[in-house]
Parts: sequence; C-alpha cells; structure tokens
Amino acid sequence: MRDEDFPHDSNDLARLGTRVAEISALVTAPGGVPDVRRILALAQDALPHALHAGLTVLREHGSPETVVVHDELPRRLDLLQHRLGQGPFVDAAAGRGDVVLTHDLGVDPRWPEFAPRCVSVTGVRSILSVQVPLTGADRAALSFYATETCAFDDLDIGVTSIFPPFAAMAVHHQLHEREVAQLGAALDSSRQIGTAVGILMARHRVTSADAFGLLTNTSQRLNRKVRDIAAEVELTGQLPPVRAGKQRSARLP
Repeated sequence: MRDEDFPHDSNDLARLGTRVAEISALVTAPGGVPDVRRILALAQDALPHALHAGLTVLREHGSPETVVVHDELPRRLDLLQHRLGQGPFVDAAAGRGDVVLTHDLGVDPRWPEFAPRCVSVTGVRSILSVQVPLTGADRAALSFYATETCAFDDLDIGVTSIFPPFAAMAVHHQLHEREVAQLGAALDSSRQIGTAVGILMARHRVTSADAFGLLTNTSQRLNRKVRDIAAEVELTGQLPPVRAGKQRSARLP
C-alpha cells in the first residue's frame, strides 16, 4: 500500500499506541482501576477531529449521567437525545448497532427532531457514538462530536472501538463504589435509628413500635429526616422540641 493511500500517518498510530499503553498500565497496575474521565480524555486525544467527547451512563431509573473532559456540550446533547428518545447516542446505548455514525446531521433523516435542533443550536454535524457494554439494565455510550461534515472515517471507527471495554470496566467500578457507599450510609442510618429507638423505649417505657412512632411523628412535625431526629436522640437522649404547626409526612432516610 502506498503512503498516500493510508489515511493516517505514523505519528497518529504512534499516539494511539501510547494511549492504549497508558490504559493498559492503569488496568494492570497493582490495585489499579481505570478512571472514567481519564479513559475519555485518552479516547478524545486519539481522535484528533473530535472537538467534543462524552461518556454517558443511563441507569435503569434516573437521568443520564455524563462524564466530559473539556466542556459541557456532550452533556447537553446527550440529555437532549434522551428527552427526545432519538439520536446517535440513544441508538448506540440501546444497542441498535455497536457503532452509530452520522457524517452530516444536516441531511441525515434518522433523527428528525434531534438533528435540526443540534445543527442549528450547536453547529455539530458529525457524531460518532459507540456502545459501552454494561451488565444488567444499565446502558452507556461513548460519543464524539465535530462541527465539520464527514469528520470521522473508518480508521476513527476502528480506533474508537478500542476504548469501550476499558470504559465499561471504569464505569462498573464507579457504580460499584457508589453502591457500596450508599449501602454503608443506609446501614449507618439504620444502626442510628435502632439506637434511638432503644433510648426512647427506655426513657418512655414503650414498645419498639411506639418508640419508632415517636421518631416518625417528630420527623413529620419538624419536617426533618428520621435519621436526623435519631442522631439528635442518640446525642441528647431525648426528642427535639416540637412547636405546634402543620404536620408533614415523615422524611425517611
């Protein structure tokens, strides 16, 4: 093959090799876990025509969560696609093709609501989105944006396909860490509430159900979370004073 037939020069390939080596070092280091933001930065650097890049996760319940490197445009565009239910990111995240590419949103008929709004408001015309394989009901995609038409070629698609497995590892770790933290907070809250119930049982000589009722009733009347009332009981040995007023629903932890 002649040099002029190859779309990227040796410097591009050397840079890509460096990025892959950096990711591999993150994964293979003792205790090393790839960082989502770092993976995204390396991926964007490997695609020189990408002006913007974002990695968006869709959990089974909740709004899209987007990691960006330089600016907020990918977050806004992926949120818009999610709201409209159409666009390259939506298709890639849903598995309607591992790679979703548009060379010119201005003439692409696949997303009749998203495409014209994206072009008119942001000037973005080329989008390359690839699915990030997650387990369960969670979905994710890695997306690259450019204002010029036909910004991404076959080599860019090949380069992009290197990053989703690493991104998936990073996302899984991040979600796991969050779930562990939430579980720990819930357990701490439960222990605190249990301690407060015990204190109220002893102080008022009531059953555990009645003691918990005192906590929730105070929560309603003060419009504070039950765990916060429990923390005060644990500290002072008694319920905080309640003024007469409108009663609200108990704010459970």
